[in-house]
Amino acid sequence: MANNLLPTLDDTHTNATFEELMWALSRPGEPRELPAEGFWPLAESLLDRECSFHVTRDPSLDLKMAATGARRMPLADADYVFAAIDSSTAIEALSRLRIGSLLYPDDAATLFASAQFGSGQQLRLTGPGIKDSVTISIDGIDPAFWQMRAKAIRYPLGWDLYLVDGRRLLGIPRSTKIEVL
Repeated sequence: MANNLLPTLDDTHTNATFEELMWALSRPGEPRELPAEGFWPLAESLLDRECSFHVTRDPSLDLKMAATGARRMPLADADYVFAAIDSSTAIEALSRLRIGSLLYPDDAATLFASAQFGSGQQLRLTGPGIKDSVTISIDGIDPAFWQMRAKAIRYPLGWDLYLVDGRRLLGIPRSTKIEVL
């Protein structure tokens, strides 16, 4: 008799992606390796009929996400936001991300953005999950974003950030302090 409870290959990839998402937030600033490249595997591991999403500048990704059963919402109302952070216009829009409330801080958004690791703006990260500090270099993010983030986040209020560079993922939770060097 076949065991129909064994995970499929898709289940295995989705679970591995979800695990990397959790580790990335647990160890801010330490790049993690994803089983597959891009935003879609991340969305596939998170989205279901209970979630909402917003995608900027990628109509094909938007259509794939809608097929998960998740609800497409305006940026200010979405659970998961997949956006570029490469202009002042983008930063202005992202300043309206949900930050949760003191009663429900988990009602905040999660932001995913493309970036390039290893060059560009240097940032020093401190906080939970980091021994002393971690210095990272990030390119592809408008430098003004870091100032907007600092104004928006008042832990436990705020949103978590994932930066994606191909198959590499870097998490920066709202509890992480960022110093622009």
